[in-house]
Formats: sequence, C-alpha cells, structure tokens
Amino acid sequence: MEDSKFCTGCGTSVQPGMQYCPQCGRVISGSAAEEEFKEREKEFVTFLGESRRIWLMFFLAIYAIPAIIFASIALMDAASTANTIWSSTEFQQWIADHHYQITLTDVQNYITYLSSMGLISGICALVSLICLQIRKYWLVAVIACAAATILCVWSIFGFIIGFIVTWMIATSKPIFEEYTEPAE
Repeated sequence: MEDSKFCTGCGTSVQPGMQYCPQCGRVISGSAAEEEFKEREKEFVTFLGESRRIWLMFFLAIYAIPAIIFASIALMDAASTANTIWSSTEFQQWIADHHYQITLTDVQNYITYLSSMGLISGICALVSLICLQIRKYWLVAVIACAAATILCVWSIFGFIIGFIVTWMIATSKPIFEEYTEPAE
C-alpha cells in the first residue's frame, strides 16, 4: 500500500499510474496528465498574452498614425485654417454674442497648440506601439501611453480609450521580454 497516493482534491486513495482521480476527476499530482495539463496551460497563457499584445498594438496604431498625420497637416496649415475660421461670419457673430476679445493670432495659436498636443500624443502612442512590437521597455510603453492619453484630453472618447489601453499595458508586464522567465 506504500505505492498508493491520495487525491489532493477529495482524499480518495489512487493507485500508482493513475492519471485522474476516480472519485472527483482531478488530475493526479505528479502524473503525466498533470505535466500535459501544465504544458497546455502555459501555451494558453502565452496565446492570451500574444492576443492581448496584438489588440493593444492595433488600438495604438489606429490612434497614433492618424493623429500624427492630421496634426502634422494642421500644424503646417494653421495660418490658413485660422484665416478661414476668422473670415467666417458665424465665428464673428459668436465672438460678438459672447463679447470675447479674440484676435486672428489667438485663433492661430489655439490651432497650433491643439495640433502640437495631437502630434506629441500621436508620437507617444507610436513609441508605446514600438515597445509592444519589440517586446521591450515595458515601463517606457506604459509612460508613453499615459502621456499620449493625457495629451489627448481634448477628446473625452480618446481620453477614456487611452486610459483603458494604458491600464492594459501596465498589467501586461509578462508579454515583454525583460519580464519573461527563461525557458527551462
């Protein structure tokens, strides 16, 4: 009877070589089935981590690329856009209705500031995306994504999505190489 073991789930006596408990169905500790279970569990966790990494990269890309493109265009064309807004009768009426002391330079500066924030935000998101792609610099990825989120404060939707993506990167440390355990 020295060769028999006990199930760690229900305490039922199990014979040597058994893979599963006949009473509760739990995998017997130290069996080949347990090793196979651990290997499949490891594969599943790896699959989940890779899926998460791909989704995070997707969200960062759909924000970073358009943000960089549109902000760059807006920066290059700030004077023309300000002139177009300034010459609008609706805008002039809005200024008069609210008794604001706004100048053409103020409008151009506002466009330049917002465009600059958008460009820097897009670049920060791109840095985070690159860190995810190369699987390195977890902390840089988190900080860059947080900076992109803060700079996106002009868009409540972007801010909320950015906060969620930042949190997901912050909780995804194991998908970065410097935090992955070496293979045995």
